[in-house]
Amino acid sequence: MAAVGSGFPERLDRSRGLFTAEEIDVLSRSTVSIAGVGGVGGRVAEVLARSGVGRLRLADPDTFSVSNLNRQAASSIDTIDRNKAEVVAELCRSVAPGIEVSAWNEGITPGNLAEFVGASDAVVDGTDYTLPSLGLRLTRAATDQGIPVALGVEVAFGAWHTVFTRPGQFEKLMGLPREVSFEDLETGRASVPLWRWVLRIPDYLTIDALRALERGEIEAPAIAPAVEISAAMLATDILQLLLGHPTAVVAPRVHAVDVRSGHSWRGRPSNARFTLSALRASLRK
Repeated sequence: MAAVGSGFPERLDRSRGLFTAEEIDVLSRSTVSIAGVGGVGGRVAEVLARSGVGRLRLADPDTFSVSNLNRQAASSIDTIDRNKAEVVAELCRSVAPGIEVSAWNEGITPGNLAEFVGASDAVVDGTDYTLPSLGLRLTRAATDQGIPVALGVEVAFGAWHTVFTRPGQFEKLMGLPREVSFEDLETGRASVPLWRWVLRIPDYLTIDALRALERGEIEAPAIAPAVEISAAMLATDILQLLLGHPTAVVAPRVHAVDVRSGHSWRGRPSNARFTLSALRASLRK
């Protein structure tokens, strides 16, 4: 139902002033594929559905667990042990009547990747950063066809994001040879150093916490505020891409924000910046 005299669907009436009726129409005809919808990807899917994107493709082979309750969209006591793509698809349908959502509960694979990204106007990389071969596969499959990919990573109480618009940008951002193979990453012949994912250690983290993480006593911290920040960044990137507007950054540059410390910057990841932040952390108790 359209809001009276606006040309907007009633559910999107509050978008007036930021989007035109013509832009809402563009979004309604757009398709976005999201690989990984557990944490950030799931929240991005919900935000895009609420923003008027007409078609979503959601891929994730994992199921919700109790440890997801602190941050992941659609995770609840009722959805534990259910496939994440299917649950997030239900969430999107519940907030956006008429949206077309498909759930790929096998996740992205070499066999389905071309089909998954092929009909998309934009792609979101919500895959696990510990499996960079997945991100590389996804980005190559999309950018080789001229389809942009948005990537975001949450870090402590913040996050960073960037957009890949051309082949080779993922490799450049991650410091990988242009000709690196998926097998190189999968077997460990090539790897992405931690500093390219973390960028800098926040001022409020202590060396004790970092050592516990290094020893495997705790998993990499991931909390709801950071997921929300990252999802807002990525959803904004996708909306800009769909509407033909410039994004805040394009790889190999990134845009990083830490809300707790108030730090924000745009630029390329730097080993020197990370090392200096690690040195400072070593002096904190």
